[in-house]
Amino acid sequence: MLLAFTAACSGGGNNASANHKSGAQTFGSLPAQSGTPKDGGTVEIAQQPGAGPFYMLPIVPGAFNSTYVTYQFQRLMYRPLYWFPQGAEPKVNEALSLAALPVFSDANKTVTIKMRDDYTWSDGNPVVADDVVFYIDLVKAALEKSPANFAEYTPGQFPDNIASAEATAKNTVTLKLKEPYNPEWFTANQLTSIVPLPVKQWSRAAAGGPVLDHSSPKNAKVIYTFLDKASRDPASFAKNPLWQTVNGPYKLSGFDVTTNFYSMAANEAYTGPQKPRIKTLNFRPFTSETAKFNQLLSGKLTAGTVDQNNVAQVAALKAAGYNVYGAPRLGFNFIMLNFKDTTGNVGKLYAQHYIRQTLQQLINQSGYISSKGIYNGAAVESYGPAPATSPYTAGNIGTAPYPYDPAAARKLLEDHGWKVTPNGATTCQSPGAGPSQCGAGIPQGQTLKFNLFFRSEPQLHSAVSTAFASEARKLGITISVAPKTFSFLIQNFNVPAAPSKAGEWAMSTWGGFSTKPYPTMSGVFDSKGSGNVGAYSDPKTDRLIRESVHGKDRKAVQAEIEHLRTDLPVLWLPNAHTIWAWKKELSGPPDAFANMPANVLTPEFWYLK
Repeated sequence: MLLAFTAACSGGGNNASANHKSGAQTFGSLPAQSGTPKDGGTVEIAQQPGAGPFYMLPIVPGAFNSTYVTYQFQRLMYRPLYWFPQGAEPKVNEALSLAALPVFSDANKTVTIKMRDDYTWSDGNPVVADDVVFYIDLVKAALEKSPANFAEYTPGQFPDNIASAEATAKNTVTLKLKEPYNPEWFTANQLTSIVPLPVKQWSRAAAGGPVLDHSSPKNAKVIYTFLDKASRDPASFAKNPLWQTVNGPYKLSGFDVTTNFYSMAANEAYTGPQKPRIKTLNFRPFTSETAKFNQLLSGKLTAGTVDQNNVAQVAALKAAGYNVYGAPRLGFNFIMLNFKDTTGNVGKLYAQHYIRQTLQQLINQSGYISSKGIYNGAAVESYGPAPATSPYTAGNIGTAPYPYDPAAARKLLEDHGWKVTPNGATTCQSPGAGPSQCGAGIPQGQTLKFNLFFRSEPQLHSAVSTAFASEARKLGITISVAPKTFSFLIQNFNVPAAPSKAGEWAMSTWGGFSTKPYPTMSGVFDSKGSGNVGAYSDPKTDRLIRESVHGKDRKAVQAEIEHLRTDLPVLWLPNAHTIWAWKKELSGPPDAFANMPANVLTPEFWYLK
């Protein structure tokens, strides 16, 4: 399972409820549904600065993968086989899924999926079992060309773990698995990755070409090549007839490749549980959080996120006619460590657990949360790879295994042979692999010097990075910080997606990952995971992940989470609130707004009063 990249977008203030460690804190409360629904109208939605969608096919390469591509763009047009979350809850939403929950048999080696018979494509063709098999065949073709072509890929897992996928009836998919899997994991993390595709329209090698048999690997390869090429041409997104066949509530009606503005029109042929009432969605691009917030204040946007720097003006937003609500998203935030960076022996330094622990003990989560210059009160302490609301955790995600303690961090370095020079250059004085030495491969005179690239917007990332670097400097650790755009970071400072650039970065922070309902880090922190951005590798983690994936006991994934909390594959940061503001004239069921902090949009349930 690869988790989707996302950016922290937080706020805070007197409307925040509960305490920082609880993991349940929310900003404000959800308004009740109100007014009389009416059809029609246009909703103006703010995009996150620098995070426009640049890939169309729902088989997303790692270099393009983010919640802004998958959750807020593709999902409006192409529905996944199984939808999540359910409002704010991290679980599969049966009502919005294209199939009934799967049935496992043959000692969990056979999976039977019954498609719902009420979903159709916008051209009138039903969404059928062969659309699911088509997707699986195309994923295999994508991976044959390169593992980087499918962000969700982990060797040995989907689709490698499927011995056969067959449409055994018009509305029935039968999967034969190569070995037994935990049904909870397979449903929540593997089957939610499948996005049925319109086989009658897309199973071609060229526009207007004949429909090909996608079960042939040779045909699947040329079909995928055709679709992938079209998916990398944003200038043609809204004009290409390929992308007008959808099964979601909206279809793309405009895309400006110069500005990244795009618009969506209601799919009048949508047959899901709620036909869209809003006729047009305009997604407005911004270059900064300040510009975005000013457009909210002026009333020119219907909905948009609120950055923590603007929390003091939430009262003004409410006076201008907006509802404001936020919550910790379903995921976790961090500073990513690049274990493959050989510059200055960075990888060898990270290989020492005490170095990672030292760095973690210089992160003042509680102080960051309360600071008006950083999280402004709207975040929760978080020390692990799962949201505190997950039913699979031990309930201690908000408790630090290595609390902020600069004195303890200094002692840890000194106990391992370092001469600490505050505000200078701390150096290794005792090279070697012994318990009181610096560690294998770390030479005499080695310094602790790293670079840290942070997402340029919102300001939160700069503030966190600067505070961390300042604290490190007090122990003679040099951390140089510099901004990059969100798209640049996920495309370039990502070892699986850009291995040639592994020597250019030591640390990176863009926000974090959004998790799937079953919070194993398969694909993310296992050694061969395609989403293992920093190339962390640990045999115990690999074993625990395998037990989570193949076992039946929920305690297996809990043990995995507990190990990762203390082994520090990344440096844990607070889980920031994602705060949304939307005009009070926009309403709908509370769940249609409760899912927004998870970066999930369900605008078919919205209406203008």
